[in-house]
Amino acid sequence: MNLASSSCSGSVQIINGFKAKIISLRLFMNIFSLALAQSNNPFKAIRYFNEIAKRRRKYQGYDKISRYVKCNGKYYWADQIPGWPSKNFDNFFIGELMRCKSGNSIQGQMNTIIFSITSRCGLQCRHCFEWDNLDDKEHLSIEALLEILEKVRTLGITHIQFGGGEPLARFNDLLSLIENAKPGMDCWILTSGFGLTSDKAFRLKEAGLTGASISLDHWEENAHNEFRNNEKSFYWVKEAIKNCNKAGIIVSLSVCSTREFVTPENLRRYLDLAKEWGAGFIRILEPRKTGRFKNEDVKLNEAAIKLLIDFYLESYREIKYRDHPIVMYPGYDQRQAGCLGAGNRFMYIDSKGDIHACPFCHGSVGNATEDDLEEAVSKLKRIGCKEYVFCSKDQALI
Repeated sequence: MNLASSSCSGSVQIINGFKAKIISLRLFMNIFSLALAQSNNPFKAIRYFNEIAKRRRKYQGYDKISRYVKCNGKYYWADQIPGWPSKNFDNFFIGELMRCKSGNSIQGQMNTIIFSITSRCGLQCRHCFEWDNLDDKEHLSIEALLEILEKVRTLGITHIQFGGGEPLARFNDLLSLIENAKPGMDCWILTSGFGLTSDKAFRLKEAGLTGASISLDHWEENAHNEFRNNEKSFYWVKEAIKNCNKAGIIVSLSVCSTREFVTPENLRRYLDLAKEWGAGFIRILEPRKTGRFKNEDVKLNEAAIKLLIDFYLESYREIKYRDHPIVMYPGYDQRQAGCLGAGNRFMYIDSKGDIHACPFCHGSVGNATEDDLEEAVSKLKRIGCKEYVFCSKDQALI
């Protein structure tokens, strides 16, 4: 099923059925060959491969990968893992295999950096986690941003997400950062989609952008616009998705699942709209008591969490969803695996260069322009996630 313009060489497709089984077989053979190269022992290679597969099944909640997002000749089953086949994919799984080899799932190599490159944003979103940091000036020059990027490269990062504020507000610098991050990292942006024109989408793709995580907080136009405090926000989400599809940029729609939103009808209609518009993924985020929500009671109750979990698992298991976008639900993963931030799988660098466990768990352990990143990562691992009771550091998720 082609979800984008047929004239675009980078068109995005959902791959399922028999073809997905063939892709899985080839992909797993690739991972096994990496395991064999790391172990020089076929029996150890089998053990490492089985351990990775066991973790994925346990922490993602489904037995097999039933569909992929295909774009530009690469296949993706998660929006935070580099596409296969690629050197970045190989490096990602070499890091995972080294964790298996060492027997320590926490002290391994990080995969992802979330990097805020600007404090500017034209919206006033109800749930903004960066609310306290937003202003009209930039705190880091492009030279400082590029310096941080070079430090990030030394950590072996294979996936980077450029956010803000609104990263498109600093468009030319964003292009420069993407260009300098390649080829060693898959690059994504975290955006409201506001102002993501066709010209900008193609320029982002030319620079090397892999995907765009675009915030859409309701399937209904007025509800989304109210949440974002802008009457054109819904329009720009739709335009951004259309333009990314034309340019061959993968789209992952991100939704803040507030209490009001979490109903079976809203979840179903949201996923149907994501399919209609051509998204490859949707990412369900739970509201956090931080940023603009810091003084509000936004935590989901057990019934709402169960509904999200049931929907997440159903989206994989039900045939009716086989050609829909792939659903990502980090809250499910965290309840199975513990917190993946705090230097375990990822960390967050804000628009001032301060280093945090994640975008929602603030508490600087240093500054990326001044301090050694490896020391900061070690400190984060010692401290761990200090905010959410369901997070632990027992295991790791792929």
